[in-house]
Amino acid sequence: MRYARLSDIVQLAVLMQGRHTGVTLDEMEARFGVSRKTAERMRDAVETAFGPLELAESDDNRNHWRLRSDAVRRLVPLSAEEVAELEAAAGTLERTGFEARAAALRELDTKLRATQHTGTLERIEADIEALVQAEGLVMRPGPRQQLDTGLLACLREAIATCRIVEVRYLSQSTGRHSRQRIESYGLLYGNRAFLVGRTDWKNANMRLWRLANMSEVRVTSESFARDPDFDLEAYARRSFGTFQEEPMDVVLRFTPEAKRDASAFLFHPSQTTEDNTDGTLTVRFTAGGLDEMCLHLVTWGESVTVERPVRLRQRLAEVCASLVAHHGKS
Repeated sequence: MRYARLSDIVQLAVLMQGRHTGVTLDEMEARFGVSRKTAERMRDAVETAFGPLELAESDDNRNHWRLRSDAVRRLVPLSAEEVAELEAAAGTLERTGFEARAAALRELDTKLRATQHTGTLERIEADIEALVQAEGLVMRPGPRQQLDTGLLACLREAIATCRIVEVRYLSQSTGRHSRQRIESYGLLYGNRAFLVGRTDWKNANMRLWRLANMSEVRVTSESFARDPDFDLEAYARRSFGTFQEEPMDVVLRFTPEAKRDASAFLFHPSQTTEDNTDGTLTVRFTAGGLDEMCLHLVTWGESVTVERPVRLRQRLAEVCASLVAHHGKS
């Protein structure tokens, strides 16, 4: 057997052991650039060299093979939090245009999972999924807050186990502290970090709680039934940033000079772009967060025109006028 093919078989063994959902023949063909027949031979070679394969459960009517043997595993335990952090980092890179770096992190994730004993991987798999689904990134450039790792650990535990968390919370509006009992649904990271949750199960409306305003955090033994209809990603996409308000259809037009930069910029995950015959670029997306949009759009100066909605155009003009007046005074 050629050295290159042997290397592919070892990689396939790692892949089949690292993916709890298994690997299909189609994925083998695409991954290694081989024919169906060669993919079948590679699958059989993995079974011969490393131990029996088994079929994983799937919903797509295709066979998903995974390697159950511990032949290529190592004695290095992974935690659900560590794997979830890798996925979160990969997602961040992907959303900001670094697809190759995101792919490299996901490759590392697969290899690390492949080093785990079967029982360890099965034990943390559900927690990994829960943590990944319960943490989102808001698409807004800017500085990030330093967060206490103990606080994050408590909140992640509360989210993963669906238990109520009790906190001492500082109100931004009144400056007073209060004790709050929160059903924790997820975390959002932007210029600030927020917990998404609610204090009353009868009220379906979620609220954003600033992590920086929390202290004396305790995960209680009291559990709650998570709303199956709540989607953190959909909740985050309602806004440009983290402020939640009714989404609006936004249409921006960038000058030919700014077209190159604007076309490479992700303003919102829902955006679409259109090249215009006059050399300008039109960007469309749907989101709430009027003031946060203005604070970002003002950085583009005269290179951007707000075509819709009118209230965003008016608010941006007010922000620009205020900045000019402030600059004149200084």
